[in-house]
Amino acid sequence: MKEKDLIIWLVNGNTMKFEKVTNLENTDSELTFDYFGVSTQVPRKAVFNQINIAGFALEA
Repeated sequence: MKEKDLIIWLVNGNTMKFEKVTNLENTDSELTFDYFGVSTQVPRKAVFNQINIAGFALEA
């Protein structure tokens, strides 16, 4: 998967943007992916519980 930007909308109204996202997996219970932390300058893995996500958009 090519590196893409990802925006996540949370049910509490907050939004988050992730850059250089790869290995995105969307299951009934979790959204997981790898990304590059802009502020920390290190690669990271993220895991979100689907119950907290209102929606998300992945760069085309």
